[in-house]
Amino acid sequence: MEEAQTVSRTGEPVTQAEAEQAGYALRELARNVSDPNAQGVSDEQLETVVQFFELGWAMGVRTGHTAPAVAGVPVDRETVTRAFAELMARVSPTKSPEPVLWQKVDYHGSVTQRHGALWVCAIHVHADPFGEEPEMRYDLCEMRGVAPVTVVTGARRTSLTPLPVFRVMG
Repeated sequence: MEEAQTVSRTGEPVTQAEAEQAGYALRELARNVSDPNAQGVSDEQLETVVQFFELGWAMGVRTGHTAPAVAGVPVDRETVTRAFAELMARVSPTKSPEPVLWQKVDYHGSVTQRHGALWVCAIHVHADPFGEEPEMRYDLCEMRGVAPVTVVTGARRTSLTPLPVFRVMG
């Protein structure tokens, strides 16, 4: 009984069967541009959404909205975080996308005693009065227990290397 309660609280990754079902369903939705019931999207677009489609499929299965599989068991946070990380990596056209809130970054700026991995806890956009590109600055935090503590303010983008780690709040 205790094991079942632990699983229901922490969740389980998407199963191979759920991933296969999701893949089949997604291919059926996008199978043919000339089919009026199909979405008609490119392979590149499909690759961008496949993680989220799998995630949504598993969540639907587990809440009884598609077919029984791991009914009643939530999807684990790691799977959700991985889907968002994958999306962020695909959406950005560069190898080093702009950091987002609650993403871990490697800080290597002028506050040398704070070099290392920190969390982005605020992003400030400063407009240029002459219409140039706005400048973004980042506040960086350490987590002390569940509380974020700001340790660097106003870091420039050039002082950060985004890491593929995201904090799931909640």
